[in-house]
Amino acid sequence: MKWILKVCVLSLFVVLSGFTQANQVTARLIAPVESVIPGDTLWFGLSLEITEGWNTYWKNAGSTGLPPSIELSDGQQSYEPELQFPVAKTKPFGDDVSLLTYGYTDEVLHPFQITVPLTASGQWSLRGEARWLVCRDICIPESQEVSISLPVVSSQLDVRRSQFVQQIDAARAAVPTDFPASINFAGSQSVWISGLTEVAIQDVMPEGSGEVLGLIERVEPLGDGVLVTFDRVLNPSDYVTGHWVIGVESGGIRLPLDRSLAVPMIDKQNLSLGVVLIMALAGGLILNLMPCVFPVLSIKALSIAGKATKERRDVQQGAWLYTVGILATMLVLASIMVGLKAGGAQIGWGFQLQTPWFVGLLVYVFVILGLWLYGWVEFGMALSGVGQHLTEGHSGRAEFFTGVLAVVVATPCTAPFMGVAMGYTLTQPWWITLIVFSTLGLGLALPMLAFAIRPQLANRLPRPGHWMIRLKQFLAFPILATAIWLLWVLVRQTSSDVLVLILSGLLLFMFGIWLTKGEGRVSNILGILIVITSLIAIPGVSQVTPASSEQTTLEIEAEPYASAALQARLNAGQSVFINMTADWCITCKVTEKRLLNTEAVDQLFNDNGIIRMTGDWTRYDPLITEYLNAFDRVGVPLYVVNHPGMEPIVLSQFPSFDELEKAITARSSL
Repeated sequence: MKWILKVCVLSLFVVLSGFTQANQVTARLIAPVESVIPGDTLWFGLSLEITEGWNTYWKNAGSTGLPPSIELSDGQQSYEPELQFPVAKTKPFGDDVSLLTYGYTDEVLHPFQITVPLTASGQWSLRGEARWLVCRDICIPESQEVSISLPVVSSQLDVRRSQFVQQIDAARAAVPTDFPASINFAGSQSVWISGLTEVAIQDVMPEGSGEVLGLIERVEPLGDGVLVTFDRVLNPSDYVTGHWVIGVESGGIRLPLDRSLAVPMIDKQNLSLGVVLIMALAGGLILNLMPCVFPVLSIKALSIAGKATKERRDVQQGAWLYTVGILATMLVLASIMVGLKAGGAQIGWGFQLQTPWFVGLLVYVFVILGLWLYGWVEFGMALSGVGQHLTEGHSGRAEFFTGVLAVVVATPCTAPFMGVAMGYTLTQPWWITLIVFSTLGLGLALPMLAFAIRPQLANRLPRPGHWMIRLKQFLAFPILATAIWLLWVLVRQTSSDVLVLILSGLLLFMFGIWLTKGEGRVSNILGILIVITSLIAIPGVSQVTPASSEQTTLEIEAEPYASAALQARLNAGQSVFINMTADWCITCKVTEKRLLNTEAVDQLFNDNGIIRMTGDWTRYDPLITEYLNAFDRVGVPLYVVNHPGMEPIVLSQFPSFDELEKAITARSSL
């Protein structure tokens, strides 16, 4: 879609030569010779001198923008030469570093080739029009007529080089050339370039239209290449397989993106595997103190306290099985991560929380666990009873599933040291990922593992009593608080409609549990069926349409701008808000999403009887151009509030809600 918009913008340049405003860019044609011979193919140049603070664009403009183009004719033949693009620079759009563009400032020369016709004689002249988009905090499509005239000679002896030949040669040398190396993704924010070790890398830019990487944070040698780390996360699926340009001191080189390129092992922050394992162990241990895990650990400790008077062998066996349950679940989690990474996904700890149905499942788990801790739902006298129903009469199996539950409830939480340890696995072989996750699980199981190694420690725990019931009830509250947080996450991932689905499912679940407590067989069977039915809400979460943003963005109805329609509205005593915009104007679209198309502004307009009018400048419209010029503007955005009998109020290019509200209510304040 984006390239269609860019084509539309290019089409409007044809009619912009009538602009009365001075261009921000001055164009001219230059040639390498002072005379030409019929049949010669020459390198010409389109020189663009850019006003300070403004910029033009590379062939891939990035987040916004369009590259320049040119059309020429010698009176007998038309030319649409392919402009060459010297290496550009990464530049934020305005002050917004989240929107990066690739382009030029001050001056740029675009070389291009044209063959002199064999029929050329006398004076050979090229005339035409150059077009470009120039931006600062606004973007302006500009154009200029360009021409050059050269005498035609018949002998090479009569051909003399012009004063511009070196300038053209330098521009050609600055055009990136193919280099025998490759590039591939290496981790969440990095790429690895093979065969490039003694070159100072200044920039990395993909050639694919609209593709953006980021600002370089650091460049470090790695194996027989270099590792380039950017200031933002890179999603490999956002980039087509093609070529990227590497900006270096002497110009630029062009490399293919090779997804099969083997990336060498990367030691994050120069950490050894031993240090990472210590961090993973510490992170797992600290994870026990997180609000989502601590209640489970505490209940497990209460369970051991209840067994303190029994055989030490029972305490030891339960602790070992709890540990095995944690380690097994961690290995399953790690194996899933390894498989997804092999498929090109960039994931880490808690990746499953990106899936709405899994978050919905966790909401169920935490709510049910909280209700059980409080005592409303009874599964047994200890947490191990949760697993008792999985295998009747084998409480050891229940201890195992308690460990599984501990990992499940731990997934929403992150502890200190975990980030470094998990990040280390992103670029490591599969077996290292399994080792790190196992060590994390070992840290999580460490408190209970102490009882497996020294079961006599159970004698140091407080004796069973009424305090255990009170503590168990108290621990329900952090668990239910976690459920509320997960529900908020789910709403952010989908929409507020998910609340009805999940809460209705939980209500059915609790109603089913209540029925199972009845004495009749029919009540028990009906309760089980209702419990099973309530679980349908979990996969149903994935069908809920996601919300676009925290602040609802509306589909706004607006009248198309027309001078006569505006005057008619004003004559009728109505106030009108004018929004001059274009699809290629990123500033316009950002302002519309964050402000103009929100519920708060829509309510403000409705309360004050404001009529919306939109002028779409995506294609050239002389009426809109005339309106812009009336306010000394040559580009969009332009926001104007028109009240009957008052001077139009022009808003800033980045208006706030307060500024807009003040302009809208200016009429009523008189």
